[in-house]
Amino acid sequence: MISYLGLDDPNLVRKDRVLAVGAFDGVHRGHQRLLRHVCRIAADYGVESAIMTFEPIPAQVFRPGGARNIRLTIAEERRRELDRHCVSTAVVVPFDDAFRNLSAFDFARRILVERLGVVALVASSTHTFGRHAEADVRRIAELGMELGFEVHVLPPILVDGERINSTQIRRMLWEGNVEEAARWLGRPYDVAGVVVRGRGIGKQLGFPTANLQPAPEKLVPADGVYACAARIEAPGQPDSQWVPAAVSIGNTPTIAAGPRLIEAHLLTDEPPSLEGTCVRLLFLRRLREQRKFPGRDELAAQIARDVQATRDVFAESGSVSI
Repeated sequence: MISYLGLDDPNLVRKDRVLAVGAFDGVHRGHQRLLRHVCRIAADYGVESAIMTFEPIPAQVFRPGGARNIRLTIAEERRRELDRHCVSTAVVVPFDDAFRNLSAFDFARRILVERLGVVALVASSTHTFGRHAEADVRRIAELGMELGFEVHVLPPILVDGERINSTQIRRMLWEGNVEEAARWLGRPYDVAGVVVRGRGIGKQLGFPTANLQPAPEKLVPADGVYACAARIEAPGQPDSQWVPAAVSIGNTPTIAAGPRLIEAHLLTDEPPSLEGTCVRLLFLRRLREQRKFPGRDELAAQIARDVQATRDVFAESGSVSI
């Protein structure tokens, strides 16, 4: 997939395109179906398949609590997931004041038609665009008729009667429901972070951990203990194998409550030195909540049980991938 950084990118030329517009945060099952339709229609018409997406995403701009702990996929992760699908072009637009204040008509005429050459727009039935989301799909279809592009509207994908969407997936993860989030995403949720020096408490207990520091905007699931798969990632090198990892998220209440940490105990025979490397976690199952134990011995005994539960979950999952 070729990416263009903004509508003013000099390499972005106007040509006939079939396009979908959205944040595509998570590239979940609903997004994936949208992408397949874009590619199918583009192939039928013999034109380019494309998406327009945003950086930052609207949820970062409009969320009352700010931009931290919000994104299902940060920019490079979204690119990774989009690369798995068929769309050939992505136009990444700054979601700034000038863009947000475009009227629906100006967006359709100046950007979709005049700048990008859109001949067909593919959208979900809940899609809106323009200042204050002024145009719903009915109005978008009217603009298409007026300006000369088709509009293909897809019904939502439902899971247990609920429409798949990024907002609901975020809520699931904030509640620790990683298995349900995986059903909606179509894959286990993942978090990557640079390993930073910790306090060494896990090692003292017999369970050394890698302390991950993800991007601040990356959504980290609710506090608790999780069975995960872990992989060490290094730029320019083949990805290592997935291994089981018992992961604790929280502020270590038994030892001494401190900052919120992501501590991953990788279940390998010879744990490598990980400080400064990047480790990616796939969240397979939430094992329990965070709680305070009477002392270190009781905590160590529980961690041993968590480790065995993690091995069992990893074995059940078969081959893991992302």
